[in-house]
Amino acid sequence: MGELHAVGVADDLAGRICDAERDLLTSAVRQDARRLRELIHPDFTEIGRSGRLWTRSDLLVELLEEATRDTPHTDEWVIQRLDVDTVLVTYRLIAGTRISRHSSVWATSGDALALRFHQGTEQSAADARP
Repeated sequence: MGELHAVGVADDLAGRICDAERDLLTSAVRQDARRLRELIHPDFTEIGRSGRLWTRSDLLVELLEEATRDTPHTDEWVIQRLDVDTVLVTYRLIAGTRISRHSSVWATSGDALALRFHQGTEQSAADARP
């Protein structure tokens, strides 16, 4: 998983959020409609690396039709509390030669976790840190 730095978030919650975010990178979860509906908030939006705006419905269709793929490597995890029920997650993703930075906003009401927003941004090779 790489290092994890939690700010204002209990270690157990930070771990659960990190696990859920990483689960969403796996083909097993991306092809599991029930699990996706559990993890993706009804009002979810995403700004993809291309700049495309995604809704929950768009994302569910796309992920359920996606071919099986290798799970990318992640590192540089930071999980920060934004308010009582909201957490910001940032990390770096490495998939083959592609490197991108990602940010997610998770709703954390009660025991439930739901991804509310996500954005990925390509990182140029010149800007990549080892």
